[in-house]
This record gives sequence, structure tokens and C-alpha cells, in this order.
Amino acid sequence: MSESGTQTTPNVADSSGTGNAGVTEATSITTVTAHFKLVFLCVTVITVLTLLASLYIGIFIEKPTEAAKSAMDTCSTLANLGFGAMVGLLGGKAVQ
Repeated sequence: MSESGTQTTPNVADSSGTGNAGVTEATSITTVTAHFKLVFLCVTVITVLTLLASLYIGIFIEKPTEAAKSAMDTCSTLANLGFGAMVGLLGGKAVQ
């Protein structure tokens, strides 16, 4: 499971007339592997399912018991953690 790093472009003279001739610009290319897609998809599905379960309990259960309240809180916490995991995965991929 190898991932390619960044690639740089060769020196290109600037023809825009701004006086930046000879300045190199590094272009970063981020590759998304099948493994990353699988992990991100699994985290997204779990996050959406726990969010929906929390919303279902909160909306459709008229008189929730302590167990239902606890389940709703747990699902809400898992949805928050899943959102943080998605942001972390995307941030880590962008930095890489």
C-alpha cells in the first residue's frame, strides 16, 4: 500500500509580464487510494447511521425511558466523534 508524495513542476518562465520569471511553483498532487476511500466511506456511513438513530429516538419516541435517553446520548456522541474523524481524515490527507 504505497502512496505517492508530492510532485513539483519544472522551472517555467513567467510570460505574464509581472517580473516573476524564473520563480518556481510547487504543485502538490494528493492521491486518494482505495484504502482511504474505504475507511472514509465506513466512517461516513457509521456517522450518518448513528445520527439518524439519535434523531429517530429524539423525534419519534414520545416518552423515552432512561435507556432510550442513554442510547440517544450515545448515538449523538458517536455522530460527533464520526464527524471529527472525517475532518481529521480529510485534514491529514490535505497535509500529506
